[in-house]
Amino acid sequence: MKEGLSSIAEVVKGRRTAQAILLLALITVLLAPTLRADFLWDDFSQIVESPNIGDLSRIPFYFTHNVVQSAGNEGLGADGVDTYRPLFMVSLAAVYAINGADSFWFHLAVLVAHLSVCLVLWSLAIRWLDSPVAAAIAVLFFACHPVTAEAYLWSSALPEPLAAAGLLTAVLILDRHRSVRPDGGRRWVAPMVAGLVFLAGLLSKEVVLLALPTLSIFLVVARRVRLGHLAPMWTAAAVFLVMRFLALGGLQATGADPAQRIDALRIWPVVVLDGLRAMITMTPVGIRHLSWEYASLGWGPSLAATAVCIALIVVAVLLRRTAPLVLTAGLTTGLMLAPIALVATVPGWGGFGRYLYLPLAVATLALAQLAMVIHQWLVERQPTFRWAVPVVVVAVLIVEQMGLRHALWVYRNQENLARTAIEIFPQGPDGWEWLGNVYLDREDLPAALVCYRAATERAPDLFRPRQNFAAALLYTGQPAEALEQLEILNARHPPTTAGASVAVTALIELGRWDEAARWLLGALDRDPASPELVTLAGRLIIEHPKPDTLRSVLLRELALPEHKTAATVLYPMLKP
Repeated sequence: MKEGLSSIAEVVKGRRTAQAILLLALITVLLAPTLRADFLWDDFSQIVESPNIGDLSRIPFYFTHNVVQSAGNEGLGADGVDTYRPLFMVSLAAVYAINGADSFWFHLAVLVAHLSVCLVLWSLAIRWLDSPVAAAIAVLFFACHPVTAEAYLWSSALPEPLAAAGLLTAVLILDRHRSVRPDGGRRWVAPMVAGLVFLAGLLSKEVVLLALPTLSIFLVVARRVRLGHLAPMWTAAAVFLVMRFLALGGLQATGADPAQRIDALRIWPVVVLDGLRAMITMTPVGIRHLSWEYASLGWGPSLAATAVCIALIVVAVLLRRTAPLVLTAGLTTGLMLAPIALVATVPGWGGFGRYLYLPLAVATLALAQLAMVIHQWLVERQPTFRWAVPVVVVAVLIVEQMGLRHALWVYRNQENLARTAIEIFPQGPDGWEWLGNVYLDREDLPAALVCYRAATERAPDLFRPRQNFAAALLYTGQPAEALEQLEILNARHPPTTAGASVAVTALIELGRWDEAARWLLGALDRDPASPELVTLAGRLIIEHPKPDTLRSVLLRELALPEHKTAATVLYPMLKP
């Protein structure tokens, strides 16, 4: 008898393995075109232009600094957003070691990470849904969702699947451990492994921490996991918070201003409803900048969204016995989008679909569970409509594949991404700036000028669009207009090397030599290692109509203590 049951179990297990392989193979075929895509958006600062990513000896540095500093830049990310993701940076360094800044290998790494999440999700779906068909459909829907394609179709999105894999694998380990129930000292091995895996996920991206409370409750209440076995995962969360605190000098990610916190609280329910809508409608596809989209929202829409969220929670509570995953998915989505509401108050911050990646994984299982309940009810009470759920599922998957085709086009190159950002919200500046950068790389300066002007008109206080606008004016033969834009810029932001370079060049072309020299001195004091400034210094000395007079002025200025740094660069150039 035991041998017969064992044989049946082996057959079932073999079939499940074959099903998983076939499902992953199908997903790989559907997503294979992404391997031919270019680098996009943050890829340039974190991979292509990073001075650190190719040096494996700098890996320990990643564990003591934020992402921006780890990539070789100064300060914080996106206008003050501070992130701590050392394992993400380690992963980038490992992929870079294969063949440098080759987009193929980075896209392959993201795809493999995404497939890993799909495999873990499949394992959870088999256990929680107890239906291979429902599990396969749920995983396929998750794997090809066009909105969350932002998390698996470009290189710098690697932390999303890495973090999701860490959390979901830890959950799977605990869920399997519940049914295995090992004896003796080994009973804590699986929980300890789950804690380490979860820590790896947190070190890839911190936001998965917010999914821990709801999934912990689900494991204890619905899956009968022992409460004590969750201790290693919560310990891992505490360890991560300590590491982040020590590395970044605190836990704050952005926004010390109370007004910003209130704004985040106001738009939080809107973000949650927007996320649920995006999951279901599978639109829009592309990079969104919620700070611009939500800029005009008041408390009225916020209160209305809050009422809808409360109603949805009530419905989920009523369904907790027949479809317990619905409540878990709703609460997980709400908690994980809370920090997104905060960074959505930061002008210039972009992204939305990738932050729905893990919430969608849980929501997909919840939708599959709910669909099974509805289908069973129709079979028992309304058999005439038993076809309704299968037809809807097929229709959704067809629409999804159409959306995926569009997503593959959007994330193919920077120009497509820029044009899509403009289509999503033409009143925002970011798509226009990106498109201007594309034209600038092509040396189509008039087209770049039009785009930068549009970006500046839409966001007069943003730094990069106006600086790029000034550069485009200079290189299209309008140095006086370029200086006007730089004066506006410098009244609102600290001067930069790139801006100073434009200013010095414009002043030289206008014949305003003394002003050019003063700009150059200040810029060299801030950045003496800039090759561009050194080149401009040589040009200023050579082209000045009275080089001897210029030498005298510069030597006198360089004798001042405030120009000690610039002196190290200019003294050798001024020797007769």
